[in-house]
Amino acid sequence: MAGAAIAGGITVIEVTLDSERPFEQIAAIRGAYPEADVGVGTVRAGEHVGPAVEAGASFVVSPIVDSSVITAAIEHGVVAIPGAATPTEIDHALHLGATAVKVFPIDQLGGPEYLRAIRSPLGNPPLIPTGGVNAASISDYLSAGAIAVGIGGTLFPRAALEGGDGEAVVRLAKEIVEMLH
Repeated sequence: MAGAAIAGGITVIEVTLDSERPFEQIAAIRGAYPEADVGVGTVRAGEHVGPAVEAGASFVVSPIVDSSVITAAIEHGVVAIPGAATPTEIDHALHLGATAVKVFPIDQLGGPEYLRAIRSPLGNPPLIPTGGVNAASISDYLSAGAIAVGIGGTLFPRAALEGGDGEAVVRLAKEIVEMLH
């Protein structure tokens, strides 16, 4: 499915630690698609960063702000993107050395308006909304100041995954990429 997304124009792929054999998946994607930027997600402990980087991960995404994850990412020379919901958490993550902050779950937090409201008081930090972003809302998030967006179910719907429907993923990826132009 990662290959289908890449064929559709997606250039950044995150493999979550709760996936089946995530380190093997990272290595396989990195080997088959060297042009793609592959990272690891759902990282909640610094000890998982090293194996992910050894497998080829170039960025680390976490659902939380954990100093051991951020420190390990920095020590391994990869991008650290912890997850946060509040301005205090976002500020703390950036002070710990995060490259950017994943704002999650953005849909429940208030969507693009929430992102717009918190950016200025925080000095316009690099934020990546996830958790409810879809093809129709991508441009709203980018105009609200997001540096990128995280999409999951929009690109990889359960039916496509369960049915092995790579063509659906290619089509969805193309639609998403088209929304960016």
